[in-house]
Amino acid sequence: MHRKSVPYALGVAALALATACGEQEPRTPETPPPGGATPTVEGPSTPTVTPPAGGGPAVNTANLPPGVTAQMVQEGKQIFEGPGLCYTCHGQNAMGTALAPNLTDNQWIDSDGSFESIVTLVTNGVPQPKQYPAPMPPKGGSSITDDQVRAVSAYVYAISHPGG
Repeated sequence: MHRKSVPYALGVAALALATACGEQEPRTPETPPPGGATPTVEGPSTPTVTPPAGGGPAVNTANLPPGVTAQMVQEGKQIFEGPGLCYTCHGQNAMGTALAPNLTDNQWIDSDGSFESIVTLVTNGVPQPKQYPAPMPPKGGSSITDDQVRAVSAYVYAISHPGG
């Protein structure tokens, strides 16, 4: 890459990040993400691993950490796909983009993958990402509440721990 193209590339990356992280209208839980169907999560009475629908991540509601319920996971999925704006950087199926990592695997870059470490990461953001072009602001730049952070963290935990 030529030296003159570096500022251009950084500008394009910054524009993409700004666009992806909140410069668009958020979807409501009733509005499906682009690309169609999303996985469903069983209710709290029947813990299960829900198979992916439309290529989305499997959602494991069996063997959740203490204090985490299937209802929290379902709420977190809706927040991830809507007001939390998480999908804008992590992708509609949480499988990662050029802006942010895949959340459906068991490889963690800025966390150890435990529920509490996910809560801390979402709450504080990632000021100096190890592998991605721009920082993640606290709460992903959204205005979600602390309870919503815990719910979206429950969803991320459930999709990243397929075996429980």
